[in-house]
Amino acid sequence: MSKLLLLLSFMSLVILAIGTTFFANYPIFQLASSSSFYEHIREILASILFLQLITHPPRHLVFRILSGLVAISIGGWAIAVTYASMMPLLDTLSLLASAAAIGVTALEVNPESAKRNRPEKSTSPLIA
Repeated sequence: MSKLLLLLSFMSLVILAIGTTFFANYPIFQLASSSSFYEHIREILASILFLQLITHPPRHLVFRILSGLVAISIGGWAIAVTYASMMPLLDTLSLLASAAAIGVTALEVNPESAKRNRPEKSTSPLIA
């Protein structure tokens, strides 16, 4: 997977965290919560995204499992709280984008095992 999705999700979390901390009165940052709970969630997701940015696939299985669990739980929580109309719009968008980016990288496959499990290519022009 390209690291562009990881980088953009990381940047959106960092900009949102800095903006709600220092510039909470600006109109755009009023669409996000400045509570400490949301700040901690943003920090956790940003740290996972940063770790995924600096490491190269294939990542360790334990790290992929933990990041996948975090992505599923944050994504489910964000959807449930958004449907209950208790989460601001920018928090919803940034948390769901970050959870999706983390979830995609948690599903990566080990390239060596993918090559072993791939069927042999056929020489027939009808079979791709």
